Amino acid sequence: MTQNQLGQMYALTVMTPIDPTRAQSVRDILADLPRRPSPFARLKAAHFARWVTVPDFVTDPSQPAPEHLPGPYLLFSVTFDGLLDAFLEQLTASLETELQAIYGCCVGAPDPARGEPLQDYLRHNQVQTGLFFSAYPDATVETVMDALGVRQRTIDFAIRAQGMHPNELLSAFRTEF
Repeated sequence: MTQNQLGQMYALTVMTPIDPTRAQSVRDILADLPRRPSPFARLKAAHFARWVTVPDFVTDPSQPAPEHLPGPYLLFSVTFDGLLDAFLEQLTASLETELQAIYGCCVGAPDPARGEPLQDYLRHNQVQTGLFFSAYPDATVETVMDALGVRQRTIDFAIRAQGMHPNELLSAFRTEF
């Protein structure tokens, strides 16, 4: 187990330098990604994922000395079920088009940015997770989705059951659940 794992969940954080001449292209690509459904919805093991461009560190007046990035960076953060290698295989297979467009703008990325060379690039730029919290570290995406489905069925049932006679309610409940 590593500091990137909690229960059966893994937190992957990757920071890759963006070619400064392509920084706007990355922002445009990310802005144009569909929101519903998100491309990340294709990753069956992902609980949460995001890409963020980081133009520089935010300095605080209380810092002894300001720190700056040498250029813009792309932050990729994802929490998923299982182990890193299997997830990277799923990621590069499921989001091949998006990954090629996005990481094609990053310094040192393979050309084309796909498959095993991209997996190696992401591993190379991985930042160890300093703090990883999960409310349910042993709940898989499937378990969470099943629970949300039961929740929705319960809500729908409660709405339909308004005003039912107790015997009718009991029968409907047994049929539903």
